[in-house]
Amino acid sequence: MKEIIIAYPVKATALQLRSMLENEGFHVSYVCATGASVLSIAQDLREGVVVCASILSDMGAGILSEHLPVGFDVVALSKNGREEYMGNLINLPLPVHRDEFLQTVSILVSTRSSFTQRKGNDNEIISNAKLILMNSKNITESQAHQYLQKESMHTGKKIVDLAKEIINDFTE
Repeated sequence: MKEIIIAYPVKATALQLRSMLENEGFHVSYVCATGASVLSIAQDLREGVVVCASILSDMGAGILSEHLPVGFDVVALSKNGREEYMGNLINLPLPVHRDEFLQTVSILVSTRSSFTQRKGNDNEIISNAKLILMNSKNITESQAHQYLQKESMHTGKKIVDLAKEIINDFTE
């Protein structure tokens, strides 16, 4: 199982998140207040999930997610945001539904590797699935990518596996 790191500028909130996760059977390995602390901790780990505020005192969740090593996913809780899935960053708007938050963390912690790790021709498969979605649903490339990411999270499948299913369904 992946390590969980909580990064929150307000210590009381960080401890509440840790308590909630641990009451559900998760093990929180680290609690810190800054993105720099997360990056330092992550260098010594193989993979993990970071639960954080959308804005920390030294950087935003987007910058943090870009600088983390491969194998890390970020769940950012945002006061002013909307639900978004971008690369290894998942933004959940506050107030977040407890079950949705726990399900998101559970999926990320229990998967063998980051949802964003890809190899070989995975990018080509995903691009083909996005083209199918764009043409069949009359949506943009960005919307197709968001659709794949959201479905991946809700089904617990890797994006590339979901893309293969879309391609198979389309060619039948």
